[in-house]
Amino acid sequence: MINSLPVSRTVGAITLAVFGFAAQPMNAAESILFNGSPAYDCYRAALNDPHPNDIDNCTLAIERQQLSVVELAATYSNRGVLYSRFGDIRESMEDHNRAAELAPALANIFVNRANVFTKMRQFESALDDLDRAVSLGGDVAPIAYYNRALLHQSLGNDEAARADAQTAAKLAPETVQYQLLRDSLAP
Repeated sequence: MINSLPVSRTVGAITLAVFGFAAQPMNAAESILFNGSPAYDCYRAALNDPHPNDIDNCTLAIERQQLSVVELAATYSNRGVLYSRFGDIRESMEDHNRAAELAPALANIFVNRANVFTKMRQFESALDDLDRAVSLGGDVAPIAYYNRALLHQSLGNDEAARADAQTAAKLAPETVQYQLLRDSLAP
């Protein structure tokens, strides 16, 4: 099941100082339903305020837990979220790339990797990943539209930013953050 926690319950938003705006936080790629397992602990750490030692749970799950291909990809992406939060961009990107190879239909991976590309100032790659996440749809689509709107806005693509903000607000009308962005971009 793809993470569908409301934005208001997601902690630890990544502030993209590159542009001075807060993108939607990176999300855990997928919920692993084995409560108490290393993969589940990795997933929970990616959603909450993690500790650097939480990366060890992810690594343990990747190396020793019997996971499906999608669960393995989600765990790589979750570890990538943790690496990014602790400033290890190279390791984060390696994990997100591996996750994308394993499960190219899991949209959360592309939202997470887009955030890393943005931190690296590789904006075209970030847009490509957000385009991919949007095309895959699902529960993560509003987040992908919102992040893409912020990126378009910061790059001066006002029309594209406005369209994406409107779509994010339409898909998730309960998310105040999306409504505020939409309203701020209105002509």
